[in-house]
Amino acid sequence: MNNPLISLIIPCYNAEKTLEKCLISVIAQKYGNLEIIIVDDGSTDGSMQIYTKYQSRDERIKIIKQENSGVSKARNIGLKSATGEYICFVDSDDWVDANYCAKLFQLLTNENADIAIIEAKYEDENGQIVFEKPTTTETTFDGRKALSLLLEDTVIQSHPWGKLYKSGLIKDLSFPENLKCFEDYSTLFKIFDKAEKVVRSNDKLYHYIQRDNSLSHDLSPETAYYFYIAIMEVFRFWQGTRKVENQQKIAKNFVKKLLMVLKRILRQTSKEEMKSEKEAIRQSFNLFLKYPAKAIGLEYYFYLRLYYYFPNMYTKLISKK
Repeated sequence: MNNPLISLIIPCYNAEKTLEKCLISVIAQKYGNLEIIIVDDGSTDGSMQIYTKYQSRDERIKIIKQENSGVSKARNIGLKSATGEYICFVDSDDWVDANYCAKLFQLLTNENADIAIIEAKYEDENGQIVFEKPTTTETTFDGRKALSLLLEDTVIQSHPWGKLYKSGLIKDLSFPENLKCFEDYSTLFKIFDKAEKVVRSNDKLYHYIQRDNSLSHDLSPETAYYFYIAIMEVFRFWQGTRKVENQQKIAKNFVKKLLMVLKRILRQTSKEEMKSEKEAIRQSFNLFLKYPAKAIGLEYYFYLRLYYYFPNMYTKLISKK
């Protein structure tokens, strides 16, 4: 009896330097019953020549083209066209080990879970490890615990790759097309909120390649503000559910991210630039003033109040660092 079909979605935009390695790794999967969906988001480089070459060799590859509209729309179109019982993602500038899909499928089916997770190697373009992510010895979680860990953003993180989802869990959701970046951060919690059981492994089978021009290295004021929008969407969800554990730890994580975004914007803009965006961030700090220093840490407690009540003073302080 054949294994169920997995729809593997690869959003692609101007990925000629990395796409071939990605496709070679996907085609070589030990789990053979794949539907490989490449969504070309209006590439203008040589990406088309690469994926058409491999499509001619592998009938599992399905190509969808769209005008350049962003990764969210590319993922949404991929989801709409997916016919598999399970869904997973691979980014076109990353690659995966040969047992990536097989391990995810084994984890999910052995535990009868809704989502399976494996870990990643965070590498530079030369294959050198640049980051070691915290892990845990726990392997299975009920939905509430998994959602808590996702909101804490340490053991479970909000990228769509490295995970296998039951199709029914994700097919009716969509990534927000109004965000040019951090769309995954504001979407994954909705998926996890529907899960009853999540399973994970510490096996590092996904190769996440960090490049010098990535968002994590080059967070412009505009992209930082998109992150702020995503953070607040997740925060509003969290306020509405309140069914998760470790409330204070999650609140501290929100404050940490907001202060990071604010610092990026203030240090890269003049006083007159992005005035409305800075004021929106300042006003949102009011939602976090209720948390005591014991909950979010004395440093965050102090900086929240400093910017909320004395934004000019805070701006001068962080600009000197």
